[in-house]
Amino acid sequence: MIITEQNQAQTNLQHLAALYQAMVENDDLKHANKILDVYEKLNRQELMISFAGHFSAGKSSMINSLLGKSILPKSPIPTSANVVKIKSGKGIARVYFHDTSPVEYEEPYDIEMIKEYAKDKASIKEIEISTKENILPDECVIIDTPGIDAADDADRIMTESSLHLVDALFYVMDYNHVQSEVNLQFLKKVQDNNIPFYIIINQIDKHDESELTFETFKQKIKQTFDQWNIFPEVTYYTSLIDSNAAYNEFPVIKDKLNTLMTSDKEFTLNTERSVIQVIDEHKRYLDSIYEESLAEVSPSESDKYETLSIQLENINSIVSNLKSKPKEMERDFLANLNATLKNAYLLPSDLRDKAELFLESQIKDFKVGLFASKKKTEEERETRLNKFYDHLLERIDAAIQWKLRDKFLNLLKQYNIHDQNLVQQIQQFSIDYDKEVLLSLQNPGATVNGDYILNYTNDVSADIKKRFKMEALKLWDLIYNSFIDEINAEIVKNENEQEQLYHLYEQQERQEELKTDLREKYQLVDTALDKPNPSDQIWHQINDAIKLRYKAIKQTTEDFNSKAIPQTEVVNETQEQTQNKTVSIDNVLTNIENTIATIDELPGFQSIIDDLTRKQVRLNNRTYTIALFGAFSAGKSSFANALIGENILPVSPNPTTAVINRINPVNKTYSHGTVVVKFKDEQTLVDDIRSLTRHFSPEALNFEELLDWIMKNNIHRSDQLHQTHQTYLNAIINGFSYNKDAIAQEVIIGIGEFSSYVTEETKACYIESIDLYYDCSLTRDGITLVDTPGADSVNARHTNVSFDYIKHADAILYVTYYNHALARADKDFLMQLGRVKDAFQLDKMFFIMNAADLAEDNSELKMVMNYIEEQLTQLGIRFPRLYPISSKQSLREKLNNEVPNHQMRNFEETFNSFIHYELAALTIQSVGRDINRASQSIKNYIDSLQLNAAEKENYREDLYKKQSSLEQLVDQIDNDVYVQKIKQKLDKQLYYVLERESIRFHDMFKETFNPTTITESGRKAQVQLEQSLSNLLDYAGYELMQELRAVSLRVESFITEMKKDIQLDYSTKSNLIDNNFLLPDFDNTELETPAYNQAFTELDVQTFHKELKRFNGTKAFFVKNEKEQMKEDIFNRLSPFAKRYIEESHQKMSDVYTEQWNVILDDMKEEIKRIVRTHIDNYLSMVTDQPVDIDTLQDKNRIVNSIVAVQEKMEA
Repeated sequence: MIITEQNQAQTNLQHLAALYQAMVENDDLKHANKILDVYEKLNRQELMISFAGHFSAGKSSMINSLLGKSILPKSPIPTSANVVKIKSGKGIARVYFHDTSPVEYEEPYDIEMIKEYAKDKASIKEIEISTKENILPDECVIIDTPGIDAADDADRIMTESSLHLVDALFYVMDYNHVQSEVNLQFLKKVQDNNIPFYIIINQIDKHDESELTFETFKQKIKQTFDQWNIFPEVTYYTSLIDSNAAYNEFPVIKDKLNTLMTSDKEFTLNTERSVIQVIDEHKRYLDSIYEESLAEVSPSESDKYETLSIQLENINSIVSNLKSKPKEMERDFLANLNATLKNAYLLPSDLRDKAELFLESQIKDFKVGLFASKKKTEEERETRLNKFYDHLLERIDAAIQWKLRDKFLNLLKQYNIHDQNLVQQIQQFSIDYDKEVLLSLQNPGATVNGDYILNYTNDVSADIKKRFKMEALKLWDLIYNSFIDEINAEIVKNENEQEQLYHLYEQQERQEELKTDLREKYQLVDTALDKPNPSDQIWHQINDAIKLRYKAIKQTTEDFNSKAIPQTEVVNETQEQTQNKTVSIDNVLTNIENTIATIDELPGFQSIIDDLTRKQVRLNNRTYTIALFGAFSAGKSSFANALIGENILPVSPNPTTAVINRINPVNKTYSHGTVVVKFKDEQTLVDDIRSLTRHFSPEALNFEELLDWIMKNNIHRSDQLHQTHQTYLNAIINGFSYNKDAIAQEVIIGIGEFSSYVTEETKACYIESIDLYYDCSLTRDGITLVDTPGADSVNARHTNVSFDYIKHADAILYVTYYNHALARADKDFLMQLGRVKDAFQLDKMFFIMNAADLAEDNSELKMVMNYIEEQLTQLGIRFPRLYPISSKQSLREKLNNEVPNHQMRNFEETFNSFIHYELAALTIQSVGRDINRASQSIKNYIDSLQLNAAEKENYREDLYKKQSSLEQLVDQIDNDVYVQKIKQKLDKQLYYVLERESIRFHDMFKETFNPTTITESGRKAQVQLEQSLSNLLDYAGYELMQELRAVSLRVESFITEMKKDIQLDYSTKSNLIDNNFLLPDFDNTELETPAYNQAFTELDVQTFHKELKRFNGTKAFFVKNEKEQMKEDIFNRLSPFAKRYIEESHQKMSDVYTEQWNVILDDMKEEIKRIVRTHIDNYLSMVTDQPVDIDTLQDKNRIVNSIVAVQEKMEA
């Protein structure tokens, strides 16, 4: 029943009591208690206004400010963990627990104690604060709810569980996170419940008019709400930090709240909406119980109740008929037999005449003629016997045998017996009738006359029929045995069908009962609204239930302190131990130049000069790629601008597009301010769209045909499509005419147009990358800054962009926000950073906590830093380099030529030290070793000049021997040993991949199968289950691919270490042969990572049909925890595919890395031999070429030794 205007006005306590009674009778205590909540609310005429919001958006601070009293805990990290109700009243604080009786504190109670309670969601479900202070009008309640955070489902459930009491809702958002999907999904639910809601966009003091006009910001907000079909009563903009901030509407909100609670209270108070909401929830609950019960019954959808009844009657008749058939057949058999024998006229007159002649011949004195001999008499007797016998046999065949054969064969046909052996036996059915029988039937001594002949022929006839009956009965036994086997098989078959039909019939009966039960339960609720008539007992039950709610144990502050809630120890901020070593590259270059100048033109020194020159070029032309990653709306662009010191990257870009922005040093081709826009090619666009619409099974079409298909089928507006994906597809469609000619092209634009290509979605969705060439202090240091797509951007996952930059970038900067929870995509990305962090030679990851200026003091800043560090540690990133930064403040200081704040200064000093020292450290150390080689070579040269001719000859022979030994040492390097090491490393690394995937699978399943994704029942639920499963397979497949990518980086790091091991091992052994031989450092080898396809893309949801069929309704799935069984079943089904994927990837890795290693080792061997030859040639030239003056050499030696000392001091 729908509440109409007529019964709206009449909804009263009687209606609610009747509804409570109906829901109790319907065994739904949860919603009965919600009706009880509404009953209390109506009885007290309480107005309830709820404040909800994204975690750390300033919701609790907003309530405190509106009330003018600090009642609620506030913090930039999650604090309020429970529903807290605040009102003016008796001065009591009541704490409701999950498992024990509530406790009560009377004023004056310790407000800090209550704040601590508000943070404990494990044991406490609700807190009610009633203060004697007149902070709210009478019968008005403010409800504070836990922050909405995708990472904590429990908080969301608790928040949504109080919605049935809310007359109006204020939703608080952070200025930077309005477009957060968590916000928008929650508001959709509020709107669906017809609750009037007001949006507060807080912290607008962050707004910078120079980056974006406030009017444009408001338009963007409205556009987002319109896209989601969200229509708030009003959208307010506030700042609690800066009361004088432009556009601050805090006083307006205060006035609005006061109006709602006073003059508009009667209009705002809306019991009917609460009742409708609870009734809808109750009916959905009844539907879910019905669906669960129906799933247990699982009737055949194709068989109707009436049809089954007819089918059952038919099968009963068939079974009955089958069981009676053996007796019927026996009856028919005997009837045919008896009738045939009875009606068989065996001895007609002509045959009786022959019988008479036969009988006469058997008389003792019978003779043929007067003089016949005895022989002739016997012959006559035989002749007459044979004639009688032969004609009798013919008569037997005609009168009985043929007829019985035909009748028995017809009987087989009649009863559908198709036994060919039986047919053959019937066709051969007969009796053996000897002549002797005819003789034996005579009556010796009888006179042959008419009576005797009649009696004799009757005896013969009876004997023949008797014999036929006996043979027929034998035949019947064969027929019966054959028939009974067939009939029994048919009976079993039909009885099975009968049993199934009985079962289906009972199920249909049960289904009809369930339908009737559901209708009756619905009727109970509808009647409670239409004609409420609660029993006297229910009024008592309601009063008792309400009293029980308020039966609290009175406590004191001392009691609280004795049972104090455990406090999480605040971890002190880890002080970074890294010294900011500042080695001047210019000084290193000077050392190189001075060394080369000193040893130039000396014989045998060319290889050292070549090595130093190569490193000189590398240090002079050093370039760095810095990859910038970050969470959604964390301020990546503003941080990049702060780093550069200029407003270059546009802020507030659309978070849904995967566009790479690179800020490059200028060059001869591209001057300052040039922007090169690279558009996606058609195949990339097709891949983008196909990945988003894969659930709709797009055909293999080209780009334009895909767009036509989307528009024709209205895919871009489908509810099955994620909202951000709808937005993306709309942008693709709307931008096609503008961008179609630019597809796969590179376009050069001016810096003035740069912003529109980044921020306008209809352009950005067609762009692959944008390169801005900009001359500034950062780029002049050879740095290219890459602003990568966000982890949550559309299509970011199906490209290798993130992985490539993680691998190849010289440094990674990850930006998170001061009070921003990490979304799933951010956590997945950080987990990947955690997997590969130790695979790099240097810790090249820097983590930036942006908007540090929001901290009220250092203590709060330290608390947030600890919180972020804990989150990073949980994701596998131990000992992160974490820096608090205010991008906004730092950029302003640089633009105004002010001294940067200490936070930015500390970061930049550390970061610059990393760029200019740590990254160059390996090259610098290698330079030091080369200068040492030069020093050693000069010393050896001086020693060689003091040799006489004979000693020089011995010296030369010794050098040739050393060369031979050093080359033999190269040949002794056994490649098989190292190949085996690679394979063992792969085995070990891949061994635990599936185990880690199984651990992660729990979280992935929870992310995709939860109460927000599975809400329906029946066929609709199956659609949701298939959608969730598809998302799970995509998620798990991507994570498995990420695991393999991480393994690859670790294996590549291992191969790099093997190169070093070979170099170290060779250096050690070669030193025993020639202590003057120094093997220079080898350049790093860039290994190619195998290309991995995402796992499970070939799997169809139908593969898991059996597992999904286990779903028996949302209650059984979530409350009874059947989801755990489904999770296990799906994982067990998935495991063989995962194993096969890992095995195939294992083989690919083995092949790719073994092949690359073989090339590396061959090159190393060749290079070592070349170095050996050069070394020997250099030393030979020292004793062969025109000698250099020894004093000159000693001067050079002193110079190089002084350079060595300088170099060592710098490296110390």
